Amino acid sequence: MKLGSDRSTNLAGYFLLLFLFGSTGCHSYMLDDAQFELRDSMTSMNYDESRELLNELESKNIYRKKDQVLWNLENGMIYHFTGDYDSSTVFFSEAENEIDEAYTKSVSRGVVSLFSNDNKLAYDGEPYEDIYLNAFKALNFIHQGDWDGALVETRRMSYKMENLDIRIKGLADAFARQDTNNLADWTPGKLNVQNSAMSHYLATILYAKSGDVDDSRIEFMKLQTALNEQAEAFGYPSIDTRSLQYLQNPNAYNLLITGFTGQAPIKVQEDVRFFDETTLNRYVKLSFPRIELYPTEVYRVHVLINDKEPLSLKLIEEMDRVAKSVYEAKKPVIYARTLARALVKATGTGLIKKATEDESRALRTAVSVLSFLYKETSEKADLRGWQTMPGQAWMEVVKLQPGVHTIRLEYLNDYDQIMYFEEFEVVIDDRTELELIESMYPR
Repeated sequence: MKLGSDRSTNLAGYFLLLFLFGSTGCHSYMLDDAQFELRDSMTSMNYDESRELLNELESKNIYRKKDQVLWNLENGMIYHFTGDYDSSTVFFSEAENEIDEAYTKSVSRGVVSLFSNDNKLAYDGEPYEDIYLNAFKALNFIHQGDWDGALVETRRMSYKMENLDIRIKGLADAFARQDTNNLADWTPGKLNVQNSAMSHYLATILYAKSGDVDDSRIEFMKLQTALNEQAEAFGYPSIDTRSLQYLQNPNAYNLLITGFTGQAPIKVQEDVRFFDETTLNRYVKLSFPRIELYPTEVYRVHVLINDKEPLSLKLIEEMDRVAKSVYEAKKPVIYARTLARALVKATGTGLIKKATEDESRALRTAVSVLSFLYKETSEKADLRGWQTMPGQAWMEVVKLQPGVHTIRLEYLNDYDQIMYFEEFEVVIDDRTELELIESMYPR
């Protein structure tokens, strides 16, 4: 009797440890709240306050070691828009290095996550986050007059975009090899976009200004492909690429005007539960992260130079739609991992229940309740993501005569109402080759 009692106690104790280990805990929910708070802070466009908020969240241990990629991405963006380009580049470079290192460890982490919860793992960044951090590093370098540094970043963007399919398939194959029981289908989705118009737009300009005619022409051809690819993928008319030929002429402009609008897509949790109507013995909970676009209020962006007739900026890249497209290709792998993890949990709890079939009714009830609670609390979608990333990139180049100029960017809705404007003073002299002004309206 004592032996049976000890065995029952051991089983109950083991299950309790399983429950405690698998529980998500409150930290991931606190981080979710912090992400929304940071996103809301950015809409106020007081970037100093956003930086203070981020520091406050870190002091409260909301951003932990496993969230360092996020921490660096958010800091990189905030420092970028406060004009501290050196610090911004450092943060973005740290995030990029951590993403690269994390990718090499994805296989072992994937095995752990079949038992645990993704929120317990180090965040390794979304593929689109790894791409767009290079865009803002490039802009940092342009602000500082380092065209070679900027070109390195545009090339990295292009390389990452072109190899997205290989990277996602490689990740899927790695998980499939670990899934020896064939718990799930690890086939990734189809990528609709594999070119960044923004990277080729910037590269066309930078090569032209550097006197590299051939590379500027090649980048312009890639820009045409990227714009047509995005138009086809997202179902809207593409820009008449013939009207952009002037980008290859370095003497046709000396000012690059960039306006960012909207916000990054958001991840939301979608729960699916399966169970018998008569018993909870076969209860399974799946929590999937679903990505949703965050609609922008902006319909067009105008620039007024010295209060003259407005010029429309061109929508070069819908970063949010590209991000969603890339995520949709990776989504089957995420869903497969969620399903495999749920099946592993169901198998484990089923074995423990089976081991208690001959025990007391009280113990069987306790194990059943713990099984239900374990599956319910240990499963939570990983909603982490880069909150301060803009949604769209609008660009245009113009030629200004030497002197002091007033540049006014206006963000209009579909009723042509001005929702926000920002003014800049630009000084141009005979030696000015390329000035860059940036603005953002994250709504």
